[in-house]
Amino acid sequence: MAIQKIITAPNPLLRQKSKPVSNLPANRDKKIRKIINDLLETVKSASDPEGLGLSAIQIGQEVRIFVAKTGKPTYQQAGNFEVFINPKIIETSKKKLSQILPKSKQFFEGCLSLPEIYGFVDRPYQVKMEWQDEKGKKHVRLFTNKLSVCVQHEFDHLEGILFTDHILKQKGSPRLSEAGKIYELKKNDKGEETFEEIE
Repeated sequence: MAIQKIITAPNPLLRQKSKPVSNLPANRDKKIRKIINDLLETVKSASDPEGLGLSAIQIGQEVRIFVAKTGKPTYQQAGNFEVFINPKIIETSKKKLSQILPKSKQFFEGCLSLPEIYGFVDRPYQVKMEWQDEKGKKHVRLFTNKLSVCVQHEFDHLEGILFTDHILKQKGSPRLSEAGKIYELKKNDKGEETFEEIE
């Protein structure tokens, strides 16, 4: 169990589609158990910014596993993080974040593999996900709002998709004031954090 280096863009691994895990429960396979433990150690060590989730591909492992801070752990070393193995999105709401949340409640996404880069992704407000835990047990749950964004973001990593891909696709949307805008987090002369749009 060790803190791993998080791969950052433009590393081509981040564009790989990850492979399903077949050897469950995880205690049957030392490699899978190590990946889970390393993910948990690595995400919990991220502090600036805090990590809300991390996918195996971000530590160089091409398997369909991610961890997310859901507050419903099934794994004893997980803290507030839950382990998702072979996840599938089986249902998405028609309504997007921008249709449910007032402008003041909308929030930027960031990513540990794209340090200092942020932007608004107009994702489905709700998703239903099916996955296995480290014991091989199947789970199905509905996620809404920020948790929905978190699990969609991590699922995208397993498909080789970055959140900035979605932002660029939104460009030109008349419904969104933030459509297509990507920001870099910087500090001004007073040392205060500000978002500067990247052209």
